[in-house]
Amino acid sequence: MLKSTGAAVTATLLAGCSGGGDTGDDESDSESGEEATGNEAGGGEEASQSGGNTIAVAPDGGFKFEPSELTVSVGDTVTWEFEESSHNVSAWPDMHDKISIPDGASGFGTMDKDGNQFAVVDAGETLEHTFETAGEYTYVCMPHVASGMIGTVVVEE
Repeated sequence: MLKSTGAAVTATLLAGCSGGGDTGDDESDSESGEEATGNEAGGGEEASQSGGNTIAVAPDGGFKFEPSELTVSVGDTVTWEFEESSHNVSAWPDMHDKISIPDGASGFGTMDKDGNQFAVVDAGETLEHTFETAGEYTYVCMPHVASGMIGTVVVEE
């Protein structure tokens, strides 16, 4: 599984809108300690710790994250589960004006084994990120941000 522990990374994330992308093998790694694996759907419009901290990426083939907003506590880990290929997660503020993270927080997102944040993720992959700073994190799917594929994680103390 892709796993981010909040290490600062200042690379970029962008991908094409068509076709599947190759994210490398199951031993992907990067400056933020990311690795690759698994898949399962997330739940409703908004969720919290009670239903698990899972976000489905492109459920039912849609250009959306489900839930689109998730509230967690500092120290919680969120898992994005990719139900379709040709998508990614980017919370690198310098990549798009829709992306924002709290001051002092580290950016995160998917990338391949070479640290290429332009990569899209295959169906069945996951991304995990542990939130260490309270605040609101707005992230996007770079290939589909214009289609409204934007999500938010609110991290409470």
